[in-house]
Amino acid sequence: MSRILVLSLPLLLSSQIVLADHPTVAFGLESAGPINTISATTAPDGVLAFGIRTEVINNDRFTTSELEAYGAADIEGVHSVDEIRNTSLSVAYGLTEDLTISARLPYIERKNIREAEHDGGEGEAHTHGDSSGFGDLLVMGNYRFLSVNGLDASILLGVKAPTGETQDKDDHGERFEAEFQPGTGSWDFLLGTAVSHTNGAVGYHANILYNKTSEGSQHTEVGDALSYNAAVTYRLSSHDHASHGHHHTDKTNEVKWDISLEANGETRRKNKIFGGKEENSGGTTVYLSPGIKVSAGNFGGFISVGVPIIENTKGIQTDVDNRIVAGFSFAL
Repeated sequence: MSRILVLSLPLLLSSQIVLADHPTVAFGLESAGPINTISATTAPDGVLAFGIRTEVINNDRFTTSELEAYGAADIEGVHSVDEIRNTSLSVAYGLTEDLTISARLPYIERKNIREAEHDGGEGEAHTHGDSSGFGDLLVMGNYRFLSVNGLDASILLGVKAPTGETQDKDDHGERFEAEFQPGTGSWDFLLGTAVSHTNGAVGYHANILYNKTSEGSQHTEVGDALSYNAAVTYRLSSHDHASHGHHHTDKTNEVKWDISLEANGETRRKNKIFGGKEENSGGTTVYLSPGIKVSAGNFGGFISVGVPIIENTKGIQTDVDNRIVAGFSFAL
């Protein structure tokens, strides 16, 4: 078993992955596995791992004239965010060979928030500036109930606590709307499953994760989300790829390279404010995400670049240009 345990947060809460105004929420713990897809393989008993992961979502922002036109047409709730950056600190511990507990604390930044407004019969584009702060703490358990002939299957169970910032203010001293706050102010629950299979240098992984949300700050409920991911990984080095399965302890400092190709998707329901649906929210986005990992000893790093291949958002929303995920981890 490779001691390089990478904490990937594809958390899921997610996985808000796909929609332009939300970072991913779902996350898993992998070694030589995928970067965004949650692996069914668990950490070895007694192994403690730490990780730092940054996710950057670059949006195809609306121009000022476009926002003014939406405002003139009295179309409410249309906004534009240039970039979303989610930097997470993660920790995971193998309670047993088949049960791993993970936790993630994100710091979320939204750049250049602008919104269409209707004022006196004319359309305006209001600039609110940047929002930033710590997001909500997520704790997840990965219980492996099957492990035979290179095939692992596990149950995923998680909870997100309302620990994040919900009072951040814009450039004008006004409180940001709930959807622009780093934290949601709500208790959310996650349930899913993951499957992994290794065959020599090749690994196959898939997972689904449902995120059940509740009403949070400013009487806003972010829509429930279903994330679904699949990945193929390949070890480039000559080292035995059995390390994918965590079956032995790798005490060497040999450098290992793994490449991956993933499909990462999310379908999210519309947000609700005071019980009413927000028309310009929700939808489906799927990324095609090639990536690479490198590991040596107890340390590892990774990078993945995702390009949207399906974007079916509801109402008027900005498209995503790309999503970049990078980070490193180490194990004790």
